Formats: sequence, structure tokens, C-alpha cells
Amino acid sequence: MTYRRAGKTELGVRTPEGVVPTGHPGLREYLTEGDAAVARLERLLASGPPVVTPDRMLSPLAERGQLICVGGNYADHNAEMGIQPAEPVYFPKLWSAVLPPGESLRPPEPTTQLDYEVEFAVVIGRTARRIAAADALDHVFGYTVVNDIGAREVMARERLQIMLCKSADGFLPVAEEIVTTDEVDVDGAAITCTVNGELRQKSTLDRMRYSVPYLLEFLTRTVTLHPGDLVTTGSPGGSGIAQTPPRFLRPGDVVTASVAGVGSVITTIGEPR
Repeated sequence: MTYRRAGKTELGVRTPEGVVPTGHPGLREYLTEGDAAVARLERLLASGPPVVTPDRMLSPLAERGQLICVGGNYADHNAEMGIQPAEPVYFPKLWSAVLPPGESLRPPEPTTQLDYEVEFAVVIGRTARRIAAADALDHVFGYTVVNDIGAREVMARERLQIMLCKSADGFLPVAEEIVTTDEVDVDGAAITCTVNGELRQKSTLDRMRYSVPYLLEFLTRTVTLHPGDLVTTGSPGGSGIAQTPPRFLRPGDVVTASVAGVGSVITTIGEPR
């Protein structure tokens, strides 16, 4: 987790006793240091270190890392959207789309057709270029949960306008924490999204069309991933646009996107900017 305390940005680890500072200002600095940082952190945690109280939680992601999203990775979502991709589909989000924990998401316009999409995401721990699927998870540092927010009216007027649909300010709420791969087994984990407590999306990670190792192998044939980069894995069926009639998000709505064992990101929809 990353947070502000006494005017400084710090990377910390949540333990049963509380938050322990790692001594690094952010995730990229920790990951770049490699095995030495891991060993030092293990010694620190074993020593019973003092805990701190953050003043404000920040996104746990590496500052201005690459944000790469996957589309069309659940059959039920493809069916409701009327698409059938022949291979994994990727698109980037802008860094300005990242919504820090605790902040309200304010739509760009009163007419924005704001939609939700819960996604399981992986955070890269080692530089990955042309990696094989069998080796892909060795390059993953951990997992988190994001909500891939979109403005459906944008792509309704122009099908190719993906960036403006998906990358408006605040359109990527991210959970407070990254759970390291050694802490959780995500095989078959439940993935859900609720709006005001009502279940809208529900599936399991083993229903993805393409696994995480295959997604990373396919992607790194052409894109080099660096420590701290984020890659999402698609969203299951149940998005707002697929309801009859469509059910878009409105000011005051509370959206909870969750993956069992990994965590949740809770987002309140604010008034338009």
C-alpha cells in the first residue's frame, strides 16, 4: 500500500498489527531494488517493527506505470456486448484515470452514461519481454482489483473512441492494496460487482477465456512490461449497458468491485464535474 504521512509518500505493508513502513517512497523503488529489498523487508517484518497510521491512502500502483486493460475475456460479457474477439484484445488507460482510494468519481458530463466493470489485475514485478506462458507468473509481483469505468455514450457515437470512453479522469478506481502472489491462491476465485448492495456481476477467474500466463505471453511479444506496470484481465457479464433497460451509474451510487482473497475497491459516484 502507498500512503501519505507527515507530508511524505511512503510504501507500507499491512500486517495484523497495522501498517509497517518499508523505507521506500513507492512501489517502483521497492521493485527496482529487487531481491535485496525483499530480504530487508522480511528481516524488518520478523523484528516486530512499530506500526504507523497513514494520513491518507493513495493508489498502490507505481507512479505513472503502464496501465493495460484486456477486453473480451469472459464469454458472457462478449455475448451481452455482441462481440467475439479472435484473440486477446488490449487497450491502455491514461494515468490520470487512476482514482485514489476514498475519492468520489465525478463524471465528465451530466449526460455521461457511466458504466462499471470489475476486473482482476496483475502487477508486474520484473521486466517482461517475449516471455513464455510457463514463465509468466515469475514476472508477477502481486494482484489487485480495479473497476474499469467507461462512458458508454462516447463509443455509441464513435466506435473507435476508446480512449475518451475509458480514460476520463477517475475512470480507474484501484483497491488500496496489492496482495503478493505468495499470499493468495486465486485459482477459481469469485469476482463480483455490486451497486448499492445489489449484485450486478458474478463469475470466477477460471472462466476467463485467456489465462493470465497466456495474456502476458501474448502481450509481451510486442510490448515490454516493467516493474510496477498493471495488466487487467477483463470483466464478466452483467455490465450496466447490458441491462434492460440499461442501468448506468448515478450520483450517490456506491459501487463495490471485489475478487475473493484479493480485496475490494469501493467507489462513490459524485456529481458531474
